[in-house]
Amino acid sequence: MEAQLQNDYNTAKNIGQQFLQTFFGKGPVNYANFYGNDSVLTFEAEVFFGQAKICEKLQNLNLVSNFTNFEVQPSVGGILIFVSGTCCISGETNQIPFMRVMFLAQANGSYYVKNDIYKITFA
Repeated sequence: MEAQLQNDYNTAKNIGQQFLQTFFGKGPVNYANFYGNDSVLTFEAEVFFGQAKICEKLQNLNLVSNFTNFEVQPSVGGILIFVSGTCCISGETNQIPFMRVMFLAQANGSYYVKNDIYKITFA
């Protein structure tokens, strides 16, 4: 049983890392590729439902984000990811720490962000 759990974890970690590198590497222009119509984003106590509203919000934030740390856990139907990093307003240099919790749901042989909780963490 433990060997199977370790294998599931290793697979989730590889998928999570590849996902985050792509997600943060492509930026807001391509966010539509990562969310579905049933996705939910909570950003600083505001809730957005569906791909269009989520993408509109994230693009309007005009943030450039980089992740510095992440943890994953395999879960029923997908992968749970905790992400921390820094972001800044496009064109600025002041780095602001953030944390995100994302659930990648599996659908049709791939993954998409079903749930996304995004919190700016001011010191």
